[in-house]
Amino acid sequence: MTKKHIFKRLSVNARVSLRNSSLIAEHLKSRLVQPEHILVGILLNDNSLATRLLKDMDCNIKEVVTKLLGAVDIDITVSVDTPREVKFSAKSRDVLRRAFDWSQKYSHVYVGSEHLLLGILDLEEPFVDDLIGMGIEIKRFQKHLSEHATYPLGVLAKPQVSFTGAEQGKILDVIGYDLVQLAKAGKLDPLVGREDELSAIIKVLSRRRKNNPIVIGDAGVGKTVLIEGLAQKIAQGRVPPSLKDMKIVSLDVASIMAGSRMRGDVEEKVLEIVNEVVESTNTILFIDEIHTILTSSMPGGSSEIASILKPALLRDNFRCIGATTTDDYSAYFESDNALARRFQPIVLKEPTLDESIQILKNLKPILEAHHNINISDVAVELAVTLSDRYISDRYLPDKAIDLLDEASATKRLSVEGEYESLSTLMAKLRGVQKAKKEYILQGRMKMAEKYKKREDALNKKVKSLEKERDESKREKSSEVNAEDIRVVISDWTGIPLNTLGSKEKSALLKLDAKINKLVIGQHEAVESVVSAIKRARVGISDVSRPWASFLFLGPTGVGKTELAKVLAKELFGKEDRLIQIDMSEMMEMHSVSKLIGSPPGYVGYQEGGWLTESVKRNPHSVILFDEIEKAHADVLNILLQILEYGHLTDGRGRKVNFKNTIVIMTSNIGAEEISRDKVLGFGTDSPTTEESDSEKAYGAMKSELMSELRRTLRPELLNRLDDIVIFRALSLVDAKKITKLLLEELNERLASQGVSVSITNTLLSHIVKEGFSEEYGARPIRRVVQDVVESAIADKLLQSEKKGELKLDFVDGEVVFK
Repeated sequence: MTKKHIFKRLSVNARVSLRNSSLIAEHLKSRLVQPEHILVGILLNDNSLATRLLKDMDCNIKEVVTKLLGAVDIDITVSVDTPREVKFSAKSRDVLRRAFDWSQKYSHVYVGSEHLLLGILDLEEPFVDDLIGMGIEIKRFQKHLSEHATYPLGVLAKPQVSFTGAEQGKILDVIGYDLVQLAKAGKLDPLVGREDELSAIIKVLSRRRKNNPIVIGDAGVGKTVLIEGLAQKIAQGRVPPSLKDMKIVSLDVASIMAGSRMRGDVEEKVLEIVNEVVESTNTILFIDEIHTILTSSMPGGSSEIASILKPALLRDNFRCIGATTTDDYSAYFESDNALARRFQPIVLKEPTLDESIQILKNLKPILEAHHNINISDVAVELAVTLSDRYISDRYLPDKAIDLLDEASATKRLSVEGEYESLSTLMAKLRGVQKAKKEYILQGRMKMAEKYKKREDALNKKVKSLEKERDESKREKSSEVNAEDIRVVISDWTGIPLNTLGSKEKSALLKLDAKINKLVIGQHEAVESVVSAIKRARVGISDVSRPWASFLFLGPTGVGKTELAKVLAKELFGKEDRLIQIDMSEMMEMHSVSKLIGSPPGYVGYQEGGWLTESVKRNPHSVILFDEIEKAHADVLNILLQILEYGHLTDGRGRKVNFKNTIVIMTSNIGAEEISRDKVLGFGTDSPTTEESDSEKAYGAMKSELMSELRRTLRPELLNRLDDIVIFRALSLVDAKKITKLLLEELNERLASQGVSVSITNTLLSHIVKEGFSEEYGARPIRRVVQDVVESAIADKLLQSEKKGELKLDFVDGEVVFK
């Protein structure tokens, strides 16, 4: 244990006693501080608890000192300064260790004069035996200590002892900090706006009774900053006379919990805090996340903290400001009416976009100074708009501040990384200088001259880089721009950059062409889907609802699920952003709990629902509800809430945001009609089919299907959809294009092995013939490609290590390599 650590834990009087012992040892010309010197140092400090307890035990202090030191006259000037450099003997160090042990035995979190005395009396030394004869015995002292001293547990640095004539410590000085002092020192961030809420808090604090405001708001809306703004007003004197010169002490709840092991420990600490605030005439207590202290209790018993606070909250000389979230206020305050009516709620709403931008502009100079870079106004505005648009599980302004802060940190690190070569160059310069010096000492002047030239060249490079670095820092030429904000938001959400930046418009304009290359034969369906997405992305659609919502109709194997996968990849970066739910598993009334989680008291309550947990993990996703007509009516009610309000409340009462999702439902309703239709269904290879006839047939079929849908699904569900998309049945031409796409995917997988594959038209026709059917559409084609092509390639690669192009043909009913 280091000396620095020892003196950090010592109380004021323990430090005075050790200072005394050092002076005594020096006065007696002793090279080391002995335990006897420590004991005399304690006894000569009349304010120490140990000395006062000994006097209360009728011990003759003067006689003890004379016995220990003889007739030497000691004149000590008491000082609380940190002891100067002293050397303790091995026995004295043992006393300190024993003192720390005694402190731990009593569950105290400091070491005082009483612990030092116990450490001395615990020694097996002759002078300790002499002390017993003078009435100083360890067990007697322990008993007197327990009977006459009461410790408020949990104080972290100083001994706070309630004892007749004892020094009275300030527990709040140790487990809290004064926000007003921090405001005077300029260490608090500025508060923007919130004048109405500040005025409401000041009014409540100025009341005679029940002058306890509680700030209620979602995490990140600025509850703590609001109270810091009040502290700044007090520091500036811009408050009513009744609040001038007041302190706002923010309580560290973790410090209250520290060291609490037994039932009642936390309650005892809270009682001590309440008493100190009541005795003070200028202290306002601020408890952030106040629900955490109300729910704190030790094993074996319930918390009585609320019962301790209730009487104090009614006093006119006790002011307390609380802060908590809306959910926690409902859970812990509204259930206790007596506690709730002692607080005056101040509701803090999320700031608007304009207010959030102004908040960030006020913080911009602080961030610039911290990161030593410039931040553009465009970056500030984009941090607010993008965080509001894409980060749905947090609140402004906190999420926008975090976004701007991280973008600034990223920019700063990238700039500083450009000068890493400077440190490498400096290390090389030091090596050259060392070699030059060695050659000079050896008298090898030619080599020394050679290295001198190298040194001059390196010095020139170093000065050039240093000048460039200093100019960059001085001018702060590095600036956080819009692109930096987009990079961070992309890292946070996983959304591709091209959907966030200036390229988004061109990407959206080309989206239908790109999707048509991947989803074959469904031009009308793709056009309908892309049109709805474009409306959402340019801000025309209702922002309180999902990006887009569709009902896909069509036979099996025509591309409904494939289109959902392509949308997930193109809009959100990955195919795994598709959340697929089979509604045939939701046929019972209780199936709702599978989606949103079980209510409290039921099995699986803590696990959450498939749907809500998936969206919470990936709020930017495509959600596919497959075969919607098979679901129970109660499950469809869940979909109504998602489509209308853009959110869903799960089984645990938490709101899950669906505003950044695309909702797709599929159904096989009308599939037979689509397949039988000669224009929309099979048989569309005829070149005589006019485009106008196709469009007329598409409209007529959609009208007929809508009638059947209304008989099957509820009208309120259909009316909330952005579009009902009808998928055509695929033709043989479409089947060949799909086969070619599957072969392209195969070639991408084989590229790493240096192998490529091609097939003849004969084999292509064979695959389509075997894999395509009116009943199952194109779905079996993938299996045929696996059986016919991939299996043959696997055998070939196992038989030969030859790389390059492999061409397959179909001859006499068999697949062969050409």
